[in-house]
Amino acid sequence: MRTLQHLLAITGLLSLLLCGCGKKADSEVSVSPDAPYLKVAVYVDGRLTVNGTASTIQSLGESLKTLSERRGVVLYYREAPKKTPPPIAMEVMHAVTNAHTPIRFTTHADYSDCFAPDGKLRLK
Repeated sequence: MRTLQHLLAITGLLSLLLCGCGKKADSEVSVSPDAPYLKVAVYVDGRLTVNGTASTIQSLGESLKTLSERRGVVLYYREAPKKTPPPIAMEVMHAVTNAHTPIRFTTHADYSDCFAPDGKLRLK
């Protein structure tokens, strides 16, 4: 009897978890090529910049709130992505996640792969 209860509980949990699988994640929400964006960069030494200017997690959070309201996207660059990230990288990811803002990852410090020749965002 107890095994049956556990089986039913597990089945119920799995069905709840799988119900959300058809929904698009925030990062999959379509974004216009004309959408506003923030260029966020995290460096190996722990520096954080937003649009080329030194920043803090607190000010990033404020910028993300505004960006989210405007339905914008984060362009995220991390120096030396194959190395262990500095602790601030995780804080940045939490801030972006909490703001429910789409994110586009790049390995180019100049974000050149994020833009089409016409200067509009390239989102894929």
